[in-house]
Amino acid sequence: MRLLLDFGNTRVKAAVSDGDGLRSIYCGPADTELLSRAVRGLETDGGMWCSVHPLDAALSQWMTGIGLRPLTSSTPVPIRNGYSSPSTLGMDRMAAAVGAWSISPGHDLLVIDAGTAVTCDFVSAEGEFKGGNIAPGIRLRLKSLHEHTGALPMVQAEGETPLLGYDTETAVRSGVINGMRYELGGFISDLKCKYPSLLVFLTGGDAEFFDIKGKNSIFAVPDLVLRGLARIIGFNEKDI
Repeated sequence: MRLLLDFGNTRVKAAVSDGDGLRSIYCGPADTELLSRAVRGLETDGGMWCSVHPLDAALSQWMTGIGLRPLTSSTPVPIRNGYSSPSTLGMDRMAAAVGAWSISPGHDLLVIDAGTAVTCDFVSAEGEFKGGNIAPGIRLRLKSLHEHTGALPMVQAEGETPLLGYDTETAVRSGVINGMRYELGGFISDLKCKYPSLLVFLTGGDAEFFDIKGKNSIFAVPDLVLRGLARIIGFNEKDI
């Protein structure tokens, strides 16, 4: 089994892969002791990790010690990287793109990762990562409204989200979440005008806030980054 770790801004997700599928084993803080407990007793043979931020030395040493290697801009991947500055591309974005491509190769793909930041990345039907957009996520927007205004409260993302807010709390929540829904919907609509057969993959911790019911070209895949890491490992092993 291979150990896969996806370090986000607020938590880390870990899974093991035996080539046929993924099994989640941990989701929580990026803590060396907690992670080592989660993998204790598992017979793993190396693996891969990616992170949106630098990791502390103890955690990096622990991963190196159990045979994990990081996904970097120099790691061979099964899609072409058309980003003009590949060394600045977040590896979680590349892993998610590979994850989507592993599910639907040969299609135009939009990968939306809704977390602390919301990223929208496009992969062409020819298998080229073309780039995308980065915007603040739900909680960053809520926090910004609270911290940069004189009277607006800190509103939680969870709660009623009417089309029109009936008090300050629902007005803030609805403005942020419904605004993001329209933002993403508009981006999808514009891309579908250019790429009519576009498939959309939605992942990330805040994906639950975006309604995808009835949209048969939009797929929710919570473990898309981990799927991508597993596919990248397999791709590199075939080249050995």
